[in-house]
Amino acid sequence: MKNLFFILIIIGVIQSSPGASYEYGYSARSVSLSSALVADTYNTMQSFSNPSVLNQCKGQNYGLSYFMMSLDRSLQTFYYSRKLAGNAGISAAVLRSSIGNFMGKDSFNNPTNELSNSDYYGLLSFGVGSKSGSGIGISMKIHYSNLYVNELHVDKYTGSSITVDFGGLMKVNPKLRIGFKIQNFINPNINWDIDRGDGLSNTYDESYPLIISFGSKIKAWTPSNIYIQKDMHMVDINKSPYQENTKLGYEHIILEDFLLRCGFQSNKNYNFGFGYKFNFNQFLVAIDYAIDLGSKNEGISHLFTWSTSL
Repeated sequence: MKNLFFILIIIGVIQSSPGASYEYGYSARSVSLSSALVADTYNTMQSFSNPSVLNQCKGQNYGLSYFMMSLDRSLQTFYYSRKLAGNAGISAAVLRSSIGNFMGKDSFNNPTNELSNSDYYGLLSFGVGSKSGSGIGISMKIHYSNLYVNELHVDKYTGSSITVDFGGLMKVNPKLRIGFKIQNFINPNINWDIDRGDGLSNTYDESYPLIISFGSKIKAWTPSNIYIQKDMHMVDINKSPYQENTKLGYEHIILEDFLLRCGFQSNKNYNFGFGYKFNFNQFLVAIDYAIDLGSKNEGISHLFTWSTSL
């Protein structure tokens, strides 16, 4: 019962099932647009949303995200992609999220042990397609998670997994693109090992949800983009109905190098941000910013992403 309570605390903190820290967002742009980017054109770090867009990347691309979040939370992302011959592209990325030390509570709200958690994701993606922009792609995702149950790190929970995502994209016309992505459709399990510092080890498996996303990008009028996406989370197809989440994003280009963004999700989560591009020593550098107002009164978080292409 005690072990179950610790797991429920972590699930409550990240507000979802295993791997939810990966779903929060990988860049300031993705968060400001509510991650409704499954049908977007290629941007640096875009293979997180849909690996099929990699056939559109040009040259070599680098990205770095740093999220300063409330409640001693943080997230960092490191990204690299490059163009390959034959309308193809490849990318490699690492995403790290962490929750600092916080006090656990039992069912009577009494303090128990100090808790902390870190998640690491390695992503290797490949995409191929036509010159028009349509394509398919696949990502191999490696996940390592650790949960420390007290300040001395005597009790430790570690989990690891390798899963596969698949995505597709179609350019219907110059103003409309549609895309889809299926997450965790191969090997959707994380194996946990529990070490209580007594020389004994216990293991168990936990399932990721199957996440199916459909979306579109619409150029309703110049110079604006509208993003619409529907996510369906299926924890157990045979026993429980799936959960839906509708995402909307709006991006307005005020100047050629300055963009305003906002996003909304059906869980009543609003996000706002902007992007700016400038030349630095003949390098085109993009800076993206997003503000997360919090959905559970957890406070305001400031999110930054820097990217460049060669």
